[in-house]
Amino acid sequence: MKYLRPNAIGLRGLILTFVLLAVMATLCNSLWVAYGVQRDALIHSRLEANRAYASKVASSIGQFLSSAHHHLGYSSQMVARDFGNPQLLKDEAVRLHAQDTDFNAVRIIDASGKVLQAYPDQAHLIGTTLRSDEIQQALKERRPLVSHAYVTVTGNLIVFISNPIFSAAGEFLGVVGASVFIRDQGVLHTLIGNHYHHDGTYAFVADDNRRLLYHSDHPRIGEVLTSSPTVDAALRGENGAMDVPNLKGIQMLAGYAQVKNANWAVVAQQPRALALAPLETLMRDMLIKIVPAGLVGLILILLGTMLITRPLQQLAKSANRLSAPNTSEELNAINAWYREAAAIRQALLGSVQRVRQKIGSLSQAAQSDALTGLANRRAMDASLQALDQTERDYAVLALDIDHFKRVNDTFGHDVGDIALKQVAAIIQQCSRAEDLACRAGGEEFVLVLPESSLEAARDIAERIRHTVATTEIAQVGTLTISIGVACRSVDSQASGAILKRADQRLYGAKTGGRNRVVADDAEVQSA
Repeated sequence: MKYLRPNAIGLRGLILTFVLLAVMATLCNSLWVAYGVQRDALIHSRLEANRAYASKVASSIGQFLSSAHHHLGYSSQMVARDFGNPQLLKDEAVRLHAQDTDFNAVRIIDASGKVLQAYPDQAHLIGTTLRSDEIQQALKERRPLVSHAYVTVTGNLIVFISNPIFSAAGEFLGVVGASVFIRDQGVLHTLIGNHYHHDGTYAFVADDNRRLLYHSDHPRIGEVLTSSPTVDAALRGENGAMDVPNLKGIQMLAGYAQVKNANWAVVAQQPRALALAPLETLMRDMLIKIVPAGLVGLILILLGTMLITRPLQQLAKSANRLSAPNTSEELNAINAWYREAAAIRQALLGSVQRVRQKIGSLSQAAQSDALTGLANRRAMDASLQALDQTERDYAVLALDIDHFKRVNDTFGHDVGDIALKQVAAIIQQCSRAEDLACRAGGEEFVLVLPESSLEAARDIAERIRHTVATTEIAQVGTLTISIGVACRSVDSQASGAILKRADQRLYGAKTGGRNRVVADDAEVQSA
C-alpha cells in the first residue's frame, strides 16, 4: 500500500490556495480597471473644463473687441461730420479715452497716415506720419481691424484697434484707433482674471503671429512661440482640447478656442500630473474599503472549504485504517459513498448533456453577430467556401451605411447600435429565405444570394436601398445606404475575387454620390 507523504498538500489547502490566488488576481484587476476608468474620467473632465474655460475667455475677449469697435465706430461718425475741425477731433479723442478706460491711447489719423490728434496729449506725434505696417494695414483695408501685437518707437508692446472714417459722400478720410498696452495691467488681465481657476489651470493668449499677448508668467508677454499645437489649432478656427506636452516637455491637459474677430488663440491648460493628483487618494480609500470585505470573504471561503472537504477527509482516514477492527463498518461507509458517487456520476452525465447543448448554442453564437443577430464573418466565409466547392452560381452584395460616423458622433454609440439593428432587420426582411445576411464589421454588411442572377441581385439591392432610405430610424431619422453588387462569373469564380469586385462597386457607389446601387458596370440611381 502506498502512503501519502506527510508534507503532501491536502484538498483543503489546494482549494484555499487557488481561491486566494483568484481573489488576489481579481482584486488587482479590479483596482487596475478602476484606476484606468477614474484616470480617463479625470482627464476627460479636465479637458472639457479647460475647453469651456478657453471658450469663455475667448468669448469675453471677443465681446470686448466688439464693444471697442462699436465705440470707435461712433467716434468715426462724429468726426466725419467736420473732419477738418481740430477742436472737434480733440474733443472726440478726449471723450473716447474717457468713455473706454481700457484704451491706453487714442489716435485720429488721416488717409495718408498723418496723426491729426492724439490723446493723452503727445504733441510731438501730431502732424507726423505713421508708417508702421499695422497702421498702413488699417489705412489699406478700410474696415474695423485689430492689428498684430507690435512694439512702438517708445518701446510699448501694443495692439491697435481701428475703425475707418468715411465722409457722408463715402470718401475715405482716415481711421480712428485706440492702442491697448499689452504689458500693462489692462483689459486682458481683467478678462482672464475674472475667469481664473485656482486649481493650477492657467490661460494664455497669442495673436496670429504666435506672440503672447497674455501669460500668467508676466515676463513672457511679448514672446513669440516657436511651436504650439493648441495655438495652431485655435488659429485654424477650431475649438477643442488636447493632451499635449508644453515647450518644457510637461504633459498638459489643454483647451483652446479662437477669438474670431481678431484671430487670436486662447489656451487654458493644467499639468496632467496635477489633474490626476486626486487619483492616489481615491485608490487608497478604495483599497481601505475593500480590505475588510475581502477578509470577511476569506473567512466565509474557509468555512465553506471545511464543509466541502470534511467527508473526503473521513473517507481518506478510513482508507488508511483497513486493518482496524471496525474495517467492515468503514467499508460499509465506503460502499455508501460509492452509492452517492453513482448518483453524482448520473448528475454529471446530465451535466455533460447540458454542456453539449451549451456548446451547440455557443457554436451558433460564434457564427452570429452579437449586436444584429446576422451571420458574422466566420459564417460568411464558411458559406462562400461551400458555394465555391459546389461551383454554384451566386451573387454578393456589399452594403455600407452612408455617413454612419455622424450618427455615432451626433447621437452616441447606443443610438448608433439601434440604427445598426434596424438596418440589419431591413436587410434580413428584404432578402430571400435562402440568402445569408452577414455583418462584416462596423456599419458594413454582406448579403450572399445563392442561385441569383445579376438582375435579381440588383433588384434585391435596390429594394434594400429604397427601404432604408424611406424608413424612419428611431432618434436618428432616415439613413441611406450604398451597395455594390457582383456575381460569380467565368472571370471571377473564387469568392475572394467576387467580394473584391463587390467592394469595388461599393466604392463606386460611394464616390458616385452615395445612396445608390452599382452592379458590375451598371448603376441604379437613387430614387
